[in-house]
Amino acid sequence: MARAGTVARRATAGLLAAAVVTTVGAPLAYAADRQTPTKATSGTADGRQPKGLRTAVDRLVADGQPGVIVMTRRGNKVAHLGAGVADQETGTPMDPRLQIRIASISKTFTATVLLQLVAEHRLSLDDTVDHWLPGVVRAGGNDGRHITVRNLLQHTSGLNEYALDPRIQTQPERVWKPQELVDIALEKKPLFEPGKGWSYANTNYILAGMIIEKVTGHRVESEIGRRIIRPLGLKHTSMPQGTGFSGPYVHGYYGSYGDVSTLISPSSGWTSGGMISTVDDVAKFHRALFTGRLLPRAQQRELTTTRAVIDDGTPENYGLGVYRVRLRCGSAWGHDGGWPGYRTWAYTSKDGKRQAIISYNQTDEKLQADPNFRADLKKVTEAAFCG
Repeated sequence: MARAGTVARRATAGLLAAAVVTTVGAPLAYAADRQTPTKATSGTADGRQPKGLRTAVDRLVADGQPGVIVMTRRGNKVAHLGAGVADQETGTPMDPRLQIRIASISKTFTATVLLQLVAEHRLSLDDTVDHWLPGVVRAGGNDGRHITVRNLLQHTSGLNEYALDPRIQTQPERVWKPQELVDIALEKKPLFEPGKGWSYANTNYILAGMIIEKVTGHRVESEIGRRIIRPLGLKHTSMPQGTGFSGPYVHGYYGSYGDVSTLISPSSGWTSGGMISTVDDVAKFHRALFTGRLLPRAQQRELTTTRAVIDDGTPENYGLGVYRVRLRCGSAWGHDGGWPGYRTWAYTSKDGKRQAIISYNQTDEKLQADPNFRADLKKVTEAAFCG
């Protein structure tokens, strides 16, 4: 399974913030003190589950995840499973209806809006960043006159990652402006000439969001809402302004630091990873996207034209804000997302007949690097997607 071990790099804009957040003092220590031991539980389920999925999901809880949610589709048959707890303090069971932070799955929303604007002839994928954001990328040897919109969406810009900077890591509650995040990345020289390499960087999608706002004259949250969220009826999906949720939510835990659910400003992720949703809303969005309901044919081809890349030692095929992986029963499209306390994997077949959305609520790097945990996660993915 792709990228089970890429948490440190793929985690969206601040995943490592909680690891060094002891500098902000009491909140995390208090959260850690409130933790109580959790044992594996069969949890809840609806619909007819694929064979072996319940056992595989329970293994993830036994491995150390507080809770796990799975949504699975095989044709018209949809099932949801919840195991473990959504809140360690209260013991509230994991429930697929609860909101989660979807992190880098936000990138697919951003890419979709930009491709819709391309279809409307309001910009081109070959436009340069400097064309829309004059002078914004002109520092540290980085030059927006040579970086295209396509480079941003495909992570071929050569721009550095801003999220690992100590200023991001040690100020989790700060409300960041997009320009501030970009400026951090521009302090370093480019990794390669635009188009001459591949390196995943949240910086690309912050700039993509800024371009959406420049082209439309509207806040990007408004455009995502008007173009995707409302037409698809994604009632539990949004890009929040504050650290809270808009409804009942899964509590997220970061290793020994405890409950970090509402301690990190989503502004550090914004259009790269600041959204919240539910497994059903993510599934509905991806099914509409990959079956061609959101983009004209030409832009659909652009979305799913991939290049073979190596991400943290793992081969994958990356398109424009989406990727393709090979599972036992065929190819799956989607994206994954990591945020302190949350990890979500989303897979959809191109015909929309198979789906698997998997989310769990602890980002413990030691656990996620454990070969046994990774093997168990692969079993969940294969069972949920392939049946």
